[in-house]
Amino acid sequence: MEHGSWVEGFAVTKDGRRMLSGDEHGLLKVWDLETHQPIAEWGGHEAIITCIAMSRDDQLVASGDNKGRIVIREMNLKEDGQIKYAIETGSRGVLSICFSPDGTKLASGHVDNMIRVFDVENGDLILGPIEGHTSVVASVVWSLDGSRLFTASHDTSIRFWDSETGKAIGDPLTGHGPTFSVHALSLSPDGTKPASASSDRTVRFWATDSGDPIGEPLQHEGGVGAITFSPSGEFLACAEHSGEVSIWRVPWWNDSKKVIAYVQLSCRAVSHSRCHSRHMNRC
Repeated sequence: MEHGSWVEGFAVTKDGRRMLSGDEHGLLKVWDLETHQPIAEWGGHEAIITCIAMSRDDQLVASGDNKGRIVIREMNLKEDGQIKYAIETGSRGVLSICFSPDGTKLASGHVDNMIRVFDVENGDLILGPIEGHTSVVASVVWSLDGSRLFTASHDTSIRFWDSETGKAIGDPLTGHGPTFSVHALSLSPDGTKPASASSDRTVRFWATDSGDPIGEPLQHEGGVGAITFSPSGEFLACAEHSGEVSIWRVPWWNDSKKVIAYVQLSCRAVSHSRCHSRHMNRC
């Protein structure tokens, strides 16, 4: 499956039949994962697509670009991915987007160090810009009950936020060290443990209730730019900047810290251009 150009954002439908990918020309492609053939190609962006997110019911897809635009469209292949609306966020770039669990809100992390929350029905800004990070917000994730937002930043920290008020909850988590960017977050399916990936060559786990670190970090040979839990919560896929992807059984499972698979991709799986990092949205 090839775009013929630089690809940065990915998302997979829950039934595992479709994959969406966004490229440097602002094109969003839909792929049939059984045939590996493209089945749709959508416009709507005039800049590099940096992130893609699907609503939980797979009815809506959101895509953000490096000039601050978010496009929300209906995931209807017969109607050519009809655009519901586009949001001009007013920021210099969107790095991460995530639908709330109930599908009514969309949170976004930006190059201007801010977090924003939009109403999915009409695209109105309903919270933010939320200040607190001192560098780009590379990843944003909702808690399972929708009451909190978890964010990761190149300022080396992870932060928890009240999703209704935008107020910070507790102190920033700085376990990755004072000089290493945090590139990605993924929440365990039971909602109790966010995992974080960093250029310090580790993946670390945290408790959602206290923010305390859980267990020992997973050590890698290079910086880690993308992670995602499997739907069962038993496995975690980690992509290094070198292009290597490893799949681990999570430390609280049997055979903790066991590497299940380790592969070298034929291209750089996770790299950086300016402030952007590629994302794996799901295994």
